[in-house]
Amino acid sequence: MKIFIYIFCLFLNTTLQANSLEEALSLAYKKNPSIQAKRANLRSNDELVSISSSEFYPKIRIIGSYGETVTDYNDTNEIKLKPTVAKVEAEQIIFSGGRLLNNRSQSLNFVAASRADLNILEQEVLFSAAEAFFNVLTSQKIIELREVNLDVLNKRLEVAKIQFEVGELTLTDVAQSEARLLLSQANLAEARSILEKNKAIYKSIIGVSPQNLSNDFISLSLPKTIEEALSIANTKSPYIKFAEKSELSSRFGIKSAKSKLLPSLRLIGEFSNSEEMLFNMDGDTYQLMGVLSMPIFSGGLNWSNIRKAQEINIRDKFQLVEARRFVEQEVKSAFSQYHSSLIKVNSSKKQFEANKIALEGVKEEFELGTRTNLDVLDAEQEFLDSQVSMISSENNSKLSMFYLLLSVGSLSPDFLSLPVSKYDPNLNYNKVKNVKLGWKRFKDIKNLD
Repeated sequence: MKIFIYIFCLFLNTTLQANSLEEALSLAYKKNPSIQAKRANLRSNDELVSISSSEFYPKIRIIGSYGETVTDYNDTNEIKLKPTVAKVEAEQIIFSGGRLLNNRSQSLNFVAASRADLNILEQEVLFSAAEAFFNVLTSQKIIELREVNLDVLNKRLEVAKIQFEVGELTLTDVAQSEARLLLSQANLAEARSILEKNKAIYKSIIGVSPQNLSNDFISLSLPKTIEEALSIANTKSPYIKFAEKSELSSRFGIKSAKSKLLPSLRLIGEFSNSEEMLFNMDGDTYQLMGVLSMPIFSGGLNWSNIRKAQEINIRDKFQLVEARRFVEQEVKSAFSQYHSSLIKVNSSKKQFEANKIALEGVKEEFELGTRTNLDVLDAEQEFLDSQVSMISSENNSKLSMFYLLLSVGSLSPDFLSLPVSKYDPNLNYNKVKNVKLGWKRFKDIKNLD
């Protein structure tokens, strides 16, 4: 039994690992708690369509009453009445001034805005997951470089001490080598601290600790020109879609508020059965009537609601303008950042090659006595800095690709070809939008982590 549990736990742990970028993004998309919470919020908003649609249907209710009345006349005559009434009432709205239609249209657009809001969060989480993945991978590589550099400086210090003993170097050279060694130790400690911080961020977003991350990258198709990027963003950006649907929803909110100034017509039907045991009375009552109502004065309530709805719509119009400007700014910034990152990657690679050649030359010149120990230490530091710069620039270049996709609204599981089933909001929406009796069954989640 213990062996079975061990094997099961081992299998569970392996299935939750995310060694590649593709696996990390897939796990974040499926398991990230922020996404899960936003999806639950969207499902709750789906019910607004069902709520607004319910107003089109008749309301039927059953009323039952039983009472007892005792009348006592000077302790001589006592009368007891025990009336029993059973009643069925039905009410149907015939005309509401357009309120029902506008409420439903408002809820439909609100749900559409909520879907766009979910899409925004999903893409932001995917970007954060990619950023966390690259940061951990880069931190690990930098630590490896600094560990190698520390070994080199340890050997350099040992050689400096030997050369000092034989008179080839001075005490200053030894002190310089020791100072560089201590600086390297401090930088390595800082790099390890940064790695632990990046690992914590990685786990908070993706849900598992990073282990044996691979360098495999995802093939991405990016827009070639800034005009193409802006065209894609205007069509696909969830920021713009959210603002558009929110503005349209509040526009129907104005119409719904104005409809409360118009007359409404209801049809009310009633059937009741009453009994009275004392007088042996039993009778049925049928009633059907139309009720027309027209608001005359409400203390300013209706007009206040109209003004409020109008201001909300004005707010949403400005937010739509802001969203379009924001998307345009982000696209231009991301496009420029991506192309500058390519230049920086190429430059850092050339710098690395140049510093590598320079280091070898300085070492040879040091052996010939034309270079000092400090020259060698400086050359080694420059070579290390160029390695770190090259790794960082490659990380930033890859991340800038994801940032460009995020800015145009294309950072989705489908576009990235992730091996994960995309969340379909229509599944829940189609289940609940027409539910008239009972409730939708759901799973009670007890273990969230």
